[in-house]
Amino acid sequence: MTEKLIEEVIGEKLRLLGLKLATAESCTGGLIGHRITNAPGSSEYFLGGVTAYAYEAKVKLLGVNWDTLARHGAVSQETVLEMARGARAALGADIGVSVSGIAGPGGGMPEKPVGLTWIGLSADEYETARSFVFPGERSQVKEQAAEQALHLLHEYLMKILQDVARDQRGLPDPKGLEAIEVTLRFDPQGQSFPIQFVWRERVYPVTSSGRRWQIQDGNHALLHILVMTIEAQTYELVFDPLELRWYLNTSQTGLQKALST
Repeated sequence: MTEKLIEEVIGEKLRLLGLKLATAESCTGGLIGHRITNAPGSSEYFLGGVTAYAYEAKVKLLGVNWDTLARHGAVSQETVLEMARGARAALGADIGVSVSGIAGPGGGMPEKPVGLTWIGLSADEYETARSFVFPGERSQVKEQAAEQALHLLHEYLMKILQDVARDQRGLPDPKGLEAIEVTLRFDPQGQSFPIQFVWRERVYPVTSSGRRWQIQDGNHALLHILVMTIEAQTYELVFDPLELRWYLNTSQTGLQKALST
């Protein structure tokens, strides 16, 4: 069985939730929209995209403020959030995804190197933006930026679905755990490995995964995974299969107990 592409999975979730998507792209030049429309039936949920490369286009088409561009530049958290809001407003979408970056080979500066990319998402009562520094040539930077934009969108859709499921069951968040967003990779056997997690709006790249164990919680078992970040810090991630939600164990005593067993 062929594994579904992320744009196909996103399409299924948008269709299930009845949500409409719009994109605002700069450095990717429409690549996100291209990926989204590769999925059959994308006209049901994808309203369209705005490719706004120049400052003038960002202002006229997306409503980005000149003051924002002057103060923070096109490649910034502030600009991509205004781009995402502008895409939502211009096309009447529920979700706006935006991207602006320095694809190279020129244009980099010490504080904003080549490969720096900001990705934004705007939805009703929810906004987020993340920055990345992608390696490689121009085309590789663009491809990685589009891929991460799709992952950010997928994480948001998963959050909505998990919230809906929790509300339907009337369940509280597990005690002592704090909800996080986790990006996974899968090996040929189908086992998942965290590659990064987002906690309190900060991204933590994972360099390695350690011991795994399960603890029974009522009628289902929670999966616990120890991971090490790029800063050589160890964290305990917890996955609830009933809610399809990831958590971080923020209790230091809980982490020390896990390390000692």
